[in-house]
Amino acid sequence: MAARIKKSDPEMLLTSFCDILTISISALFMATIITVFEATKVPELRMTPKTIVTGKTAYFFECRNNELFNVNKAALDDQVAELLNSVTPGVRSGDLSGFLKALLGRQVTNEYYRVNPSYLLTAIMALEPREEARGESVEDVDRAAGKFQIILNQLDPQKQYIAFLVRDDSFQVFRKARFLADERGFDTGWEMLGIDEPIKFGAGGQVVGVQ
Repeated sequence: MAARIKKSDPEMLLTSFCDILTISISALFMATIITVFEATKVPELRMTPKTIVTGKTAYFFECRNNELFNVNKAALDDQVAELLNSVTPGVRSGDLSGFLKALLGRQVTNEYYRVNPSYLLTAIMALEPREEARGESVEDVDRAAGKFQIILNQLDPQKQYIAFLVRDDSFQVFRKARFLADERGFDTGWEMLGIDEPIKFGAGGQVVGVQ
């Protein structure tokens, strides 16, 4: 006769273990896919000016849909750092499931962009445009009271330079913004981006020098 399990005997619950295992495998899979994708991309030849060495810090703007967008990378960096610091103990112990849960539970965003959390698994900050966001037109950029010129007033041309991320449809607003930055005494640099190419900072991400 088979022995009966007493009510007082502990029972093994596998549900939580299976959830953790599933999340961990998903995190590893996403990190592997992104890493392989970044490593196997064919580099594009882009006609951009030769860069010069500088000790200044880049301040980024994107030119898209013939509008100018303030990337405000420093503020996004602070948000990402806060997020990563909140899960540092788990990351150090190899707890990918905890890391993934933390990423899925919080958003890193500003007025124009949101950070794709999947790329953070590979130490890349990839920005996606917010659909409802609108940048400054050529006319807006030319206004002294516009956002672009207000930002220029707050920056120091001795310590910072203006870096433009330019898409094929936005050379008009780029030229106007670069002209105004030059007038204020700022060094400038620019990099071409494909129409659907994400903005990426970190390993293999955007590095725009003074030109």
